[in-house]
Amino acid sequence: MKKIIRILAAYCCFGLLALSAQGGYAAPLERPLKVVLLPYPGYSDYDQHGRVVGPTADVLEQLFKRAGYAYQINLLPIARVRRGLVSGEVDVWLGVNNQVGLEAYVVQSESSFGALPIHLYYRADEPVPHWPDSLQGKALILITNYNYSLPILRVLQDPRWQIDQRSSSSHVGAIRMLLRGRGDYLLDYRGLAVSAMAELDMQPLPHILVDEPPMRLFVSRSRPDAMAVVRELDRAFESLVAEGVVMDVTRR
Repeated sequence: MKKIIRILAAYCCFGLLALSAQGGYAAPLERPLKVVLLPYPGYSDYDQHGRVVGPTADVLEQLFKRAGYAYQINLLPIARVRRGLVSGEVDVWLGVNNQVGLEAYVVQSESSFGALPIHLYYRADEPVPHWPDSLQGKALILITNYNYSLPILRVLQDPRWQIDQRSSSSHVGAIRMLLRGRGDYLLDYRGLAVSAMAELDMQPLPHILVDEPPMRLFVSRSRPDAMAVVRELDRAFESLVAEGVVMDVTRR
């Protein structure tokens, strides 16, 4: 009888292992995933209790709950996000790949959580610019400590365009610089620029769309199970979308 019980127990264990290997559910983690976002007004902010709130946090809550992963979420500047992903201090980042060489240190999800339009703004009395030709020898206002998409970075770093890069520590300040003629163009993310124009109580500036990079999950390769984590999160994403859940944070 004891021999039969041992055999049955072995079969049960084998079945559970097989189910886990087939992705029937996420294997439990030793600790919660350390998840980070960039501070983005209207999408990811701290509330008065120090909790991360906003549409992005809401989407991640549904995603990790469906995947069966416990997690802790914080807001960090982009420089610390990169260092954390490389060192393993950060497990998961939801954002835009605007870091040269980052691919070597992360596994990227297939799932896209929406796109972040990047616009080139100009004054209403100026002709419509053409990207990147109109930047030739012009003064371009950028936001301090903000990174853009890789295609845009390549243009900004190309000496052929002779771009005079100027910076502002705030989106409101950048718009004021443009209006005062302290730059020919302003490069900014749409959501942040729209929020800044509303704060200034002004009509929207004319603009052209320069790029629309997708938001994806990036899991640090320092985790030995990085591929498995990405796979489970992609599966959770697909199942939520199939149920009609809106996973595009820009549409919430």
